[in-house]
Amino acid sequence: MYTLDDEYNYIDNIKKELKFLTNSKVRLKLLICLYDSELTVKELHEKTNLNYSSITNNLNKLEEFEYINKNNEKYTLTTSTKMKLVNLLYFNNNLDFIYEYVDFINNHQVENDNIDSLATLPYVNIDNSQLIQADNINPFLATETIEQTMMREGLVKAICIYLHPNCSDMIAFMMNQKSEFEVIVPLDFAQYIIQHANNYKTDKPLENICFNIKPLRKIPLNIVLVVSENEIVVGLVKKDSGLFNKNCVLRSEDENARRWGLRVFREYESLKPGYIDIRELISKNNNLE
Repeated sequence: MYTLDDEYNYIDNIKKELKFLTNSKVRLKLLICLYDSELTVKELHEKTNLNYSSITNNLNKLEEFEYINKNNEKYTLTTSTKMKLVNLLYFNNNLDFIYEYVDFINNHQVENDNIDSLATLPYVNIDNSQLIQADNINPFLATETIEQTMMREGLVKAICIYLHPNCSDMIAFMMNQKSEFEVIVPLDFAQYIIQHANNYKTDKPLENICFNIKPLRKIPLNIVLVVSENEIVVGLVKKDSGLFNKNCVLRSEDENARRWGLRVFREYESLKPGYIDIRELISKNNNLE
């Protein structure tokens, strides 16, 4: 029977293992080098520029604790070590991300009982991410970042919880470029977009490939999310007011962040009702079929 003592021992073993692996930058370097290939001591020296004595001593320790195997003078990671290394690097990068953006995360509402993906932060390389904040020079910098990403060419998926005053201009822009745009919005926002789409007049063929909106009535949308083919932009709702913070957004070109954003979008997308085809509406109103 599994007891509380067993749980404590398990946690203690994890702590010891993490300490052993992370207390030495040399060991971590060697493990990362061995992740994708079998290498000799000489090859490890060439890759890391570490001295032979340090490499050998640490390889012996890693082999003693069964983190690596040696075969014909070449060293490889065990399968379990590969898994541990991935988790360790994931954990380390997430800590960097959290430390860098702790105020942004703590001061905003993230969770939504209907969307599981919002409970898990993505594995993000902070070197490819930046917190964009409005200032006195440009008080609209954050919202402009959202809008610019929304209007990228190619595939763009978005969740939006604030109304843009130049909705007509955005519709016109999107109708005249090769984009596939899908956006999830509150019901009243959907009505606002449809109203502007009905007023849109043109006699030119539409360049737009897809412009769909999905209205949600009962499910709260507490995130602004735009995922293009190369980046993701995230805006959040303030904890104290419950309103979208237009002064601050997180932008990232990290691929794992993009994947996370697409998972969040797909979860919202799976909720009813379905999409409304704005491109088709404009096409019919202007007799472009």
